Amino acid sequence: MKTLCTECEEPAPHGALGRCPSCGGILQAVYRDDALARLEAVTPGRGIDRYRATLPVKTPILSLGEGDTPLLRSRRLADLLRLDDLRFKHEGLNPSGAFKDRLAALAVTLAREAGSRSLLSASSGNLGAALAAYCAAAALPCTILLEPGAPAAKIRQTVAAGAYVVPVAGLFAQPPEAIAALTGEVAARLDAYHAFAWAPVNPYILEASKTIAYEVVAQGGVPDVVVVPVGGGDTLAAQWRGYQELHVAGIIEGLPRLVGIQALGAAPLLQAFESGSEHVPMLADVRSSISGINIPFSGAHALAAVRASGGHVAAVSDGEIRAMQARLLREEGVWAEPVGAATVAALPALLQEGRVASHERVVCVLTGAGFKDEVLAAARAHAVSARRSVPFSPAAIIEALQGADPPPADASLD
Repeated sequence: MKTLCTECEEPAPHGALGRCPSCGGILQAVYRDDALARLEAVTPGRGIDRYRATLPVKTPILSLGEGDTPLLRSRRLADLLRLDDLRFKHEGLNPSGAFKDRLAALAVTLAREAGSRSLLSASSGNLGAALAAYCAAAALPCTILLEPGAPAAKIRQTVAAGAYVVPVAGLFAQPPEAIAALTGEVAARLDAYHAFAWAPVNPYILEASKTIAYEVVAQGGVPDVVVVPVGGGDTLAAQWRGYQELHVAGIIEGLPRLVGIQALGAAPLLQAFESGSEHVPMLADVRSSISGINIPFSGAHALAAVRASGGHVAAVSDGEIRAMQARLLREEGVWAEPVGAATVAALPALLQEGRVASHERVVCVLTGAGFKDEVLAAARAHAVSARRSVPFSPAAIIEALQGADPPPADASLD
């Protein structure tokens, strides 16, 4: 294993953080062919340590049972959308309820290998909750600089696990270089491992996300299309890397198209994709209520991955995202956070525009569990809690049901 720049291909010391000192490109861990060949022999199971040969660590990866999440076949939405094969990679079934558990397991292990006595990262919610849990398991003090307005459930997870949490005004409204400088300086002053999981800052942690691609192939073969939500873009870029590694190893013959999904109110990647630019602009303002993708910047590595795969970038409104979150639960029994539901919300337009064909095998990555965001059905749940209890009687229960309003119908997918 070695570290190379993705642009000038100059080597860098393993463990080096930040951008390439020669050209400013993104650094990347590169693995030997014999390590990639071992992917075929990996057996299913919880914990990403089974993929250690193609992850940037030398010691066993601390695990709380992350990974090996199910690839669920759609029961009803596929028929409504007229898709032959629609599946959901349900990352909400990770230990803290999100795919960021994969990253946290790797980050804590990297911190221990570096000899660090604590860890620091910025977060909009999910990463903070995951890092707090894994740091607790490793007896490693954890500091999280939090984007204000993060969902309360994510904050509760983070503080309950014992992390130091500091809300920072306008944290993700700043240019990524400014965030990197801020988190880097604070980490240095605290003598903490810099675990801000963004490729230009820490190029190693995102490697954990590629294990999602490994599992998708092991569970259901190579998809034609993989739909991924995009904030900073690391998740999409890492999954493209995972499919490429499987291809180089000879485990798969073809590669999927990657489709990145953003919120209409926060779509810098879409702007760059549609304009044909090589660089993703920093938006002056973002206006989405969807935590996790309400970010004004995306990485050029995500843009390159979309184009290399022959894929596409699209955006959906907050209303469409929340409506699909409700539909996923009511039609499929899958309670996903809004960020993940965005991938499914984009499908009607992608099909109508011919970006996805009805005969293709489509995988939507559902990044986290629905309990991460408490907006869904909050008013109805409150009404139930406030409702007067009926007597302990079958007749009273039947009478209450007969007088109850039916659940609200959701908008049609047609």
